[in-house]
Amino acid sequence: MRALIAIIMIWFFQAEMAGQVLFPCTQTLQNPYGICTHVTRKGWDYEIRDREMDILQETGVGWIRSDLDFGTAFGSPTDFAPNVFEDVLNSADNREIQLLGILTWLDKHPWDDSDYHIYVDTLAFRFNGRIRYWELLNEVNLMKGIRNLPEKYVKSLKVVYERLKDRSPQNQVVLSGLAEMQSNFFEELCKLGAQDYYDVMNFHSYFSPEELIPCFEKIARLMEHYDFRKHVWLTECGMSTSEEKETSEGFYTDLLPAALKRIGIYEQQITVGYLQDRVTGYRTLNDAQVALYLKPKARKVISVDFHHLRGLNPSRVPVLIATTDEYFPLDYFPLLVDYVKRGGTIVLAQGMPFYYNSSLPSKAWFERHVLRTKLYPILHMSPLNNRFDPITQESLGDVPPFTDRCADADFEYEWPINAAHPGRYLSAEALHPGDSLITLISAGTERIKGAVAGIYKLNSDDLTGNIVFQTRMYCHPIPDKEAEQARRIARIYLLSFAYGIDRVFWYNFRSREADVSEPEDCFGLIHADFTDKPSMQAYRTLTRFCPDGSTRPILRCNDNIFRVQWVTPDKHVVRAIWSPYQAMNYSYKIPPKAVVYNHLGQVVRCVDNKLMLSDAVLYIVE
Repeated sequence: MRALIAIIMIWFFQAEMAGQVLFPCTQTLQNPYGICTHVTRKGWDYEIRDREMDILQETGVGWIRSDLDFGTAFGSPTDFAPNVFEDVLNSADNREIQLLGILTWLDKHPWDDSDYHIYVDTLAFRFNGRIRYWELLNEVNLMKGIRNLPEKYVKSLKVVYERLKDRSPQNQVVLSGLAEMQSNFFEELCKLGAQDYYDVMNFHSYFSPEELIPCFEKIARLMEHYDFRKHVWLTECGMSTSEEKETSEGFYTDLLPAALKRIGIYEQQITVGYLQDRVTGYRTLNDAQVALYLKPKARKVISVDFHHLRGLNPSRVPVLIATTDEYFPLDYFPLLVDYVKRGGTIVLAQGMPFYYNSSLPSKAWFERHVLRTKLYPILHMSPLNNRFDPITQESLGDVPPFTDRCADADFEYEWPINAAHPGRYLSAEALHPGDSLITLISAGTERIKGAVAGIYKLNSDDLTGNIVFQTRMYCHPIPDKEAEQARRIARIYLLSFAYGIDRVFWYNFRSREADVSEPEDCFGLIHADFTDKPSMQAYRTLTRFCPDGSTRPILRCNDNIFRVQWVTPDKHVVRAIWSPYQAMNYSYKIPPKAVVYNHLGQVVRCVDNKLMLSDAVLYIVE
């Protein structure tokens, strides 16, 4: 009976796939799991390649991606010593793992090298049939200082495509993995006809999982506009678990309590709210951040969605964490103003708030509804408009000479303004009579200063509340990065598969961890000593419940509750469900004999068909 139900579901899934899938793809997953690992580089992973590939094979990973550095195999076009690449392919072949090889260059960029075709010919001849997928350059759109880069890349892409196809029609050319999709680089390639010279479109994204969706949609729109369709791979995604060199938790645990005390608000006596709206996806803090940064200080902490923001009583909830980034949905801005008008205190925790009209950071990137500071006068806020000193001829830039806490500071929190956290400055220029600006941290020069953290104390004709702010850029404290990394694994892969992505490669397999505060050293699923991170267990759980040969997952999403389902090769029906923007109790009729597992593969006990949803996937396996 179960087999019959599974067959019916396969038919049902396939009938509905056209409405979800954006790109050409197979109806069942075919070797979809990939990992980036530097096995072709000596001193990185080359020497431990067999140990790594044994684990990958056991996990169900059928692809690795690594650079074919020309300097490793070539001294010149006629000096060819491919021993390293041979060793890697032997290791991979023995485990039935395929290699996506990234073509690089030697001495000159491909478009400047008249001998480039010789390198490609040599590699294609030597590894004919052993390497079938060839990627030309990694993240070409990030290369700096090259004029007419799209034209030059297409020129080289054409050479590579023609050479590889001449060698064997089975060779497949993969576009350079384009870093993110917010730039216009891919469209420039489309205008130049690059699609005639590759088989697989390829991109990278380190956005959080659900923010991949605008990437998929943008690629599909451009393919439709330029009248072509290609298979799409995501050959880098992931998250670093590096330690923070300059933490920002102190804003919540130190500066915020001190700021509130200055305006007569004591956190331990009040309820603090934070915006978390499941329907739009707008969220200021997640549950872990709330537990560490707000709950130890406040009497009570509650989440507030936009529906409940309307008419929110400042006497009941006198403080509201309103932004933790530079974006905010414009449609709900009047509700925030009304809350301040009635005496509420809002907290703007990072950057220049309200700079973008968006509920999600990815939408701010893609739709680019830039508001800049035009909303500020409504809240009596203003940027520092006069940043130029006519006497010294100096201008207050992104990295000023100093930052200073106020003279009577009763907090320890401070931060250096640098390239990683550039300066943004607010001023008192738009205050109304009765208002004041209390500067807690200023930055600038001896002659020009701006507030980078402080309080707008409003007591004028139309606003009677307060605004606590810091303009520190790019500070998103994540309490447990390894746990967060693990929660992203299944969401990234399942969303990608549902949208028609053929293969997804996690970056990367093993963290080198030479410097635990260096992000590049800490992207791996396992530690340098080969012990698992939680993400490795999450990856194993994913490949266990959605193995190669499963039907392509079908996604349904309502009010940002994501539900995905598929059928495994042995006819088990599997569903995955999560709520990325708000934890919630959810009524779900669990099928008889079904078992619920969390994202780490642990059995979850459910009472009265209630599931506790969060940004960690739950699997329901029949």
